Amino acid sequence: MSDDPKGTFSRRTFLKLASATSLAASCSKKAATQKLVPLLVPAEEIVPGVPLYYRTVCRECPAGCGVTVRTREGRAIKLEGNPEDPIGRGALCARGQAAIQGLYHPDRFQGPLRRGADGRLVPVSWDQAEEELGRALGEAAARGPGRVRLLTRPEPGTAGAIQKALVSALGGRPGDRLVWDPLDRSPLRAAGAALFGRAELPVHDLGPARTVVSFGADFLETWGSPVELSRQFASGRGRVSEERTRLVYVGPRLSLTGVSADRWVKVRSGGELSFALALLRSLTDPTRGVAELPPEVSEFSKALEGVSLAELSSRAGVAPAEVESLASELARRRPSALLGPGLASQGPDATALAALVLLVDLALGNLGKTSFYGLDPGEETPSTAAQVKELVSAMKGGEVEVLLVQNTDLLGSLPQAFEAAAALGRVPLVVSFALRPDATSAHAHLILPEDHTLESFGDLLPRAGVLQLAQPAMTPLADTRPATQVLLEVAGRLKLKAPLAPTTDLHDLLQARHQGRALEAPGASADGALAWREALERGGVWTDPTPFRVVPRLLPGAAERFLAMPPPSAAPSAGLDLVVFPTSLRGDGRNADLPWLREIPDTLTSVSWKPWAEISPAAASRLGVRTGDLLSFKTAQGRAEVPAYVFPAIRDDVVAIPLGPEALALLPSAVDPDSGALALSGVRAAVARVGKRVSLPLLEGSPYQHGREITQVVSLSAPAAHHPDLSEKMYEEPQHREHRWSMVIDLDRCTGCEACVVACFAENNVPVMGPEAALMGRYMGWLRIERYLGDEPGGELDVELLPMLCQQCTNAPCESVCPVYATYHTGEGLNAQVYNRCVGTRYCSNNCPYKVRTFNWRDPQFPAPLQMQLNPDVTVRSRGVMEKCTFCVQRIRFAENQARDEGRAVADGEIVPACAQTCPAKAIVFGDAKDQNSRVSQLAREPRGFHALAETNAQPAITYLARVKGEGR
Repeated sequence: MSDDPKGTFSRRTFLKLASATSLAASCSKKAATQKLVPLLVPAEEIVPGVPLYYRTVCRECPAGCGVTVRTREGRAIKLEGNPEDPIGRGALCARGQAAIQGLYHPDRFQGPLRRGADGRLVPVSWDQAEEELGRALGEAAARGPGRVRLLTRPEPGTAGAIQKALVSALGGRPGDRLVWDPLDRSPLRAAGAALFGRAELPVHDLGPARTVVSFGADFLETWGSPVELSRQFASGRGRVSEERTRLVYVGPRLSLTGVSADRWVKVRSGGELSFALALLRSLTDPTRGVAELPPEVSEFSKALEGVSLAELSSRAGVAPAEVESLASELARRRPSALLGPGLASQGPDATALAALVLLVDLALGNLGKTSFYGLDPGEETPSTAAQVKELVSAMKGGEVEVLLVQNTDLLGSLPQAFEAAAALGRVPLVVSFALRPDATSAHAHLILPEDHTLESFGDLLPRAGVLQLAQPAMTPLADTRPATQVLLEVAGRLKLKAPLAPTTDLHDLLQARHQGRALEAPGASADGALAWREALERGGVWTDPTPFRVVPRLLPGAAERFLAMPPPSAAPSAGLDLVVFPTSLRGDGRNADLPWLREIPDTLTSVSWKPWAEISPAAASRLGVRTGDLLSFKTAQGRAEVPAYVFPAIRDDVVAIPLGPEALALLPSAVDPDSGALALSGVRAAVARVGKRVSLPLLEGSPYQHGREITQVVSLSAPAAHHPDLSEKMYEEPQHREHRWSMVIDLDRCTGCEACVVACFAENNVPVMGPEAALMGRYMGWLRIERYLGDEPGGELDVELLPMLCQQCTNAPCESVCPVYATYHTGEGLNAQVYNRCVGTRYCSNNCPYKVRTFNWRDPQFPAPLQMQLNPDVTVRSRGVMEKCTFCVQRIRFAENQARDEGRAVADGEIVPACAQTCPAKAIVFGDAKDQNSRVSQLAREPRGFHALAETNAQPAITYLARVKGEGR
């Protein structure tokens, strides 16, 4: 259609087309009318546009890290660590960062529910629910003890005290309340009781340790207090000297913690006990062991003389030289720290392994230097799997009439061999306090959803001298109540003789319990109410732990039973040894349904959304297996089908599956007889191909560097990184007048824990694309942890990690190819992205050597109420737009504006991007490169510094500090 032979539009034709388009738009379906509702009476403390912070505590694991909650206009939008907290010290792990999604999870229960005769859940009022619960509790208690049972997570604080008081007031026995933590280190507690008469867990300080030895203890991921241990361990890294802290990992599979190790002792599954005994034998050898043994060690060292080092090494599946080399290192590099056993090495002899670990610590003089007793507050001792097994048996036998389940998922954390589902079916009334559906609540008759941690008051006593306080950061989103309050109200309805508390108001109850402690805090006000308020604002009350620490003494004759030669293993049956392990993202699986934790790929395998089975290349070749082949695993307890992932960092006689429903289907109900812990290792699985292939959502290109030296290592003999010659320049580089924002990432400190990745999702409104998009590689994360297995396939295994994000290049290749100038270089060195100008040609991504830009394939979806978590300072991008890291430019602008208003310059360290703020290892440092005295400038000048793909001459603003290659790595 044209008005002239040349085919151009006339003004008349253009107006006709414009009118027609306008008419079509006016006739199309209109969007729903939106109304602005003014805040007529704003809360006194809320200033629109200004964040408000609250202090609370993380409950994603028993470690109890302090948390700072950032809110905007009454919404919690971001979690950070509490810098005053002695455990986390301002850092937060990946699961802690993702806890806010539990608050806004779309599947949260909206109020109390009762299951009808037809099996459906129907809403009831709180009065009805509490009346029914009270009546059932009263009737069951009248028939004698044991009829009412309570199953909970560790609650060292007011919640636990109320639970104990309720069970006691109902006439119950102390054992009628069980505390269940699937990752509890009960073998270590049992070993402490056997050796020292102290049934408690030691607290470790890895800061002074020159060598750390882990017996399957993934302390950088899920074992113990990962944030605290990561910080302590990283404090000794990043030094090209003999003083650098070394890590030795003992296990059949190289975990994420093992990737940080300088040496991997590749013992067979279950061989950790033999290796630990061989190590103790070598250390106590008077001819070549520790020069000065403690007196109590000298007494039992004679019992080890008859133990064969060669035989023990053979049973462990390693050469005797491995044992002797490690013993020599430990004797030379003192103090040290030994950790374990971990979940992957927890078998029927877990207590014996834990005891040997403690005896090696004792022989090396580590107790009282890197390992401390006396810090257990004595508030809570988790129950063992054997005790939970007894509960299941009681339920099967019809002995339990009411079961209260709070903050734990019995069915989702026990092996199917326990037959807990059938046992729950025999209980007349199962009451769940779950926030959202889980495997146990699916069998509950009454659901009384409690408030999220961010919606209620609470407290936690994770160790002596540490009182963590929780307070609501926002009003509850649904008709929920704190479980402690519900128990108090039910007790009031029953009119129990011994009142549990003078009030059902949690705030008043906590203040009554802890106000005296708040008054004793250093620098506290003399007024009790004011001191309590100060404690809430600070996030807790903390005192010096030194007076609580004790150096335990070995009980006479206690070590002898652990020094005997272990019985030889039975001939292995057909199949492979099964290793079950928790991951840093999913932990014990309790929050595996959170979108961020499912979307972000596993660091070592890059798999997201689905389970996988790791198998070595040799075993895969023997079975004719490739990555993605569906494998059938069969044990005496059950069967599961899991897709294979061929992984070279695992023994050839082992297959490894992450902790989850698939692994729980294969595990027995066996327990360690000494500690009652689940026996997770020592299981053989028959492995066979199913004949099907599964598309695994993998976010990886080639896992090898192919000579490109993308990430570098240095050593004592070669302490400096390599740099290409970039002296010749074709164009003048951009000038940065005031600031040049830069970053340094220390690869010797980085553990690959993914906390930075989750923090980036939370801070920058990064959308979750889902499993279908993940299969197509449509991942929207602005930051990823790249993993390389070596230089070439089939070569030497050398696992290296590299956090990769936009490099904010000075000579940015993306800027010159954008046809609409949507990406440009700012005067402060940032590679800016104008979203409403971008037309999605993806030229910038094609020209980026780092592949750090993502294309938004669809409009982001945040199912209600997840949209409440969005950061209002960051634009939510639309479909068809390229997006990427901006060094958290919103934080940069906020600090710059604040400094300008106060008439000063931005201070070094004042601006901290989300990734750097949460990093437990403090591996990321941000600052102004134009300030030669800034910490980022000083670190960038270190000899270990290098730029990724420096030969492209993109001049990145990110300097990586090369990992230090230690002896024996």
